[in-house]
Amino acid sequence: MIISQTSEEIAAAQILQQKCEVRNIILRQCHVSLEGSEQSLTKPFSVKLSHNSTANAILDDVLSIEVRYQIQSYDASEPASLLFNVECSFQIDYEIKDTSFRPTPEAIAAFKDGNAIFNSWAFAREFAHSMTMRMGLHPPPIPLLRIVPKAKPKIAKTPASPENHPVPEKELAKTD
Repeated sequence: MIISQTSEEIAAAQILQQKCEVRNIILRQCHVSLEGSEQSLTKPFSVKLSHNSTANAILDDVLSIEVRYQIQSYDASEPASLLFNVECSFQIDYEIKDTSFRPTPEAIAAFKDGNAIFNSWAFAREFAHSMTMRMGLHPPPIPLLRIVPKAKPKIAKTPASPENHPVPEKELAKTD
Protein backbone atom coordinates (compact mmCIF):
# COMPACT_ATOMS: atom_id res chain seq x y z
CA MET A 1 0.00 0.00 0.00
CA ILE A 2 1.32 3.43 -0.90
CA ILE A 3 0.90 6.91 0.54
CA SER A 4 1.98 9.55 -1.93
CA GLN A 5 2.13 13.25 -1.08
CA THR A 6 3.78 16.33 -2.50
CA SER A 7 6.55 18.08 -0.59
CA GLU A 8 4.05 20.86 0.20
CA GLU A 9 1.57 18.37 1.69
CA ILE A 10 4.30 16.73 3.75
CA ALA A 11 5.42 20.13 5.07
CA ALA A 12 1.82 21.10 5.97
CA ALA A 13 1.25 17.79 7.79
CA GLN A 14 4.58 18.10 9.59
CA ILE A 15 3.50 21.37 11.21
CA LEU A 16 0.45 19.62 12.70
CA GLN A 17 2.47 16.50 13.57
CA GLN A 18 4.83 18.58 15.71
CA LYS A 19 1.92 19.99 17.72
CA CYS A 20 0.00 16.79 18.56
CA GLU A 21 0.22 13.32 20.08
CA VAL A 22 -1.87 10.20 19.56
CA ARG A 23 -4.35 9.94 22.41
CA ASN A 24 -5.96 6.67 21.28
CA ILE A 25 -6.74 4.43 18.33
CA ILE A 26 -9.98 2.49 18.49
CA LEU A 27 -11.81 0.10 16.19
CA ARG A 28 -15.03 1.89 15.21
CA GLN A 29 -16.62 -0.69 12.98
CA CYS A 30 -15.86 -3.84 11.06
CA HIS A 31 -17.35 -6.35 8.67
CA VAL A 32 -15.77 -9.59 7.53
CA SER A 33 -17.09 -12.22 5.16
CA LEU A 34 -15.79 -15.50 3.81
CA GLU A 35 -16.99 -15.84 0.22
CA GLY A 36 -15.21 -19.01 -0.96
CA SER A 37 -12.68 -21.61 0.08
CA GLU A 38 -8.99 -21.99 -0.63
CA GLN A 39 -9.64 -25.57 -1.75
CA SER A 40 -12.32 -24.76 -4.33
CA LEU A 41 -10.85 -21.57 -5.78
CA THR A 42 -7.94 -21.17 -8.20
CA LYS A 43 -4.55 -20.26 -6.73
CA PRO A 44 -2.64 -17.97 -6.48
CA PHE A 45 -4.73 -15.48 -4.58
CA SER A 46 -4.27 -11.73 -4.91
CA VAL A 47 -5.01 -9.00 -2.38
CA LYS A 48 -6.81 -5.77 -3.28
CA LEU A 49 -6.55 -2.83 -0.84
CA SER A 50 -8.34 0.47 -0.56
CA HIS A 51 -8.61 3.15 2.10
CA ASN A 52 -10.00 6.59 2.79
CA SER A 53 -9.91 8.99 5.69
CA THR A 54 -12.15 11.68 7.16
CA ALA A 55 -11.19 14.39 9.63
CA ASN A 56 -13.76 15.65 12.11
CA ALA A 57 -13.89 19.06 13.76
CA ILE A 58 -11.38 19.76 16.52
CA LEU A 59 -13.19 19.55 19.87
CA ASP A 60 -11.51 20.23 23.22
CA ASP A 61 -8.12 20.31 21.46
CA VAL A 62 -8.64 16.81 20.01
CA LEU A 63 -8.60 16.13 16.28
CA SER A 64 -10.46 12.89 15.48
CA ILE A 65 -9.75 11.18 12.20
CA GLU A 66 -11.48 8.07 10.92
CA VAL A 67 -9.58 5.81 8.53
CA ARG A 68 -11.50 3.10 6.66
CA TYR A 69 -9.83 0.10 5.04
CA GLN A 70 -11.10 -2.60 2.70
CA ILE A 71 -8.97 -5.68 2.12
CA GLN A 72 -10.19 -8.28 -0.36
CA SER A 73 -8.66 -11.43 -1.75
CA TYR A 74 -9.45 -12.82 -5.20
CA ASP A 75 -8.49 -16.05 -6.91
CA ALA A 76 -6.74 -16.39 -10.27
CA SER A 77 -9.78 -17.51 -12.31
CA GLU A 78 -11.40 -15.46 -15.10
CA PRO A 79 -13.51 -13.76 -13.94
CA ALA A 80 -11.89 -13.65 -10.52
CA SER A 81 -13.86 -14.99 -7.54
CA LEU A 82 -13.81 -13.32 -4.15
CA LEU A 83 -12.26 -15.38 -1.36
CA PHE A 84 -12.81 -12.92 1.51
CA ASN A 85 -13.68 -9.33 2.31
CA VAL A 86 -12.45 -7.46 5.40
CA GLU A 87 -13.64 -3.93 6.12
CA CYS A 88 -12.61 -2.00 9.20
CA SER A 89 -12.41 1.58 10.36
CA PHE A 90 -10.31 3.08 13.11
CA GLN A 91 -10.79 6.34 14.95
CA ILE A 92 -7.56 8.05 15.85
CA ASP A 93 -7.72 10.89 18.36
CA TYR A 94 -4.85 13.35 18.25
CA GLU A 95 -4.46 15.67 21.21
CA ILE A 96 -3.18 19.08 20.17
CA LYS A 97 -0.62 20.01 22.82
CA ASP A 98 -0.39 23.71 21.98
CA THR A 99 -3.86 25.03 22.81
CA SER A 100 -3.25 28.25 20.84
CA PHE A 101 -2.43 26.32 17.64
CA ARG A 102 -5.12 26.03 14.98
CA PRO A 103 -4.12 23.94 11.98
CA THR A 104 -5.06 25.07 8.50
CA PRO A 105 -7.53 23.01 6.46
CA GLU A 106 -4.60 22.09 4.16
CA ALA A 107 -2.58 20.79 7.12
CA ILE A 108 -5.52 18.70 8.36
CA ALA A 109 -6.14 17.28 4.87
CA ALA A 110 -2.47 16.34 4.41
CA PHE A 111 -2.30 14.90 7.95
CA LYS A 112 -5.41 12.72 7.54
CA ASP A 113 -4.21 11.42 4.17
CA GLY A 114 -0.67 10.71 5.38
CA ASN A 115 0.01 10.51 9.10
CA ALA A 116 -3.36 9.04 10.12
CA ILE A 117 -3.08 6.25 7.57
CA PHE A 118 0.50 5.59 8.63
CA ASN A 119 -0.55 5.50 12.31
CA SER A 120 -3.43 3.05 11.76
CA TRP A 121 -2.14 0.75 9.01
CA ALA A 122 -0.50 -1.72 11.43
CA PHE A 123 -3.84 -2.08 13.23
CA ALA A 124 -5.64 -2.80 9.94
CA ARG A 125 -3.01 -5.37 8.89
CA GLU A 126 -3.25 -7.15 12.24
CA PHE A 127 -7.06 -7.10 12.12
CA ALA A 128 -7.13 -8.62 8.60
CA HIS A 129 -4.55 -11.24 9.57
CA SER A 130 -6.47 -12.24 12.70
CA MET A 131 -9.86 -12.36 10.95
CA THR A 132 -8.64 -14.44 8.01
CA MET A 133 -7.04 -16.93 10.42
CA ARG A 134 -10.40 -17.18 12.22
CA MET A 135 -12.00 -17.92 8.84
CA GLY A 136 -9.73 -20.95 8.56
CA LEU A 137 -7.65 -19.40 5.79
CA HIS A 138 -3.92 -19.16 5.39
CA PRO A 139 -3.56 -15.41 5.96
CA PRO A 140 -2.24 -13.72 2.85
CA PRO A 141 0.75 -11.44 3.14
CA ILE A 142 -0.69 -7.97 3.66
CA PRO A 143 1.74 -5.45 2.17
CA LEU A 144 3.72 -2.98 4.19
CA LEU A 145 2.87 0.67 3.93
CA ARG A 146 5.17 2.52 1.57
CA ILE A 147 5.62 6.27 1.48
CA VAL A 148 6.75 7.73 -1.82
CA PRO A 149 6.91 11.33 -3.05
CA LYS A 150 4.09 12.27 -5.37
CA ALA A 151 5.36 12.68 -8.91
CA LYS A 152 5.61 16.26 -10.06
CA PRO A 153 3.14 17.13 -12.78
CA LYS A 154 4.59 17.06 -16.27
CA ILE A 155 5.11 20.49 -17.74
CA ALA A 156 2.83 21.11 -20.69
CA LYS A 157 4.58 21.70 -23.96
CA THR A 158 4.30 25.23 -25.24
CA PRO A 159 2.86 25.83 -28.69
CA ALA A 160 6.26 27.11 -29.86
CA SER A 161 8.08 23.85 -29.09
CA PRO A 162 9.19 21.81 -32.12
CA GLU A 163 7.37 18.70 -30.83
CA ASN A 164 4.06 20.49 -31.36
CA HIS A 165 4.86 21.53 -34.96
CA PRO A 166 5.63 18.45 -37.01
CA VAL A 167 7.53 18.95 -40.22
CA PRO A 168 5.25 18.38 -43.24
CA GLU A 169 6.03 15.17 -45.16
CA LYS A 170 6.92 17.05 -48.34
CA GLU A 171 9.67 18.94 -46.43
CA LEU A 172 10.99 15.66 -45.01
CA ALA A 173 11.37 14.30 -48.54
CA LYS A 174 13.58 17.21 -49.71
CA THR A 175 17.30 16.58 -49.81
CA ASP A 176 19.98 19.20 -50.31
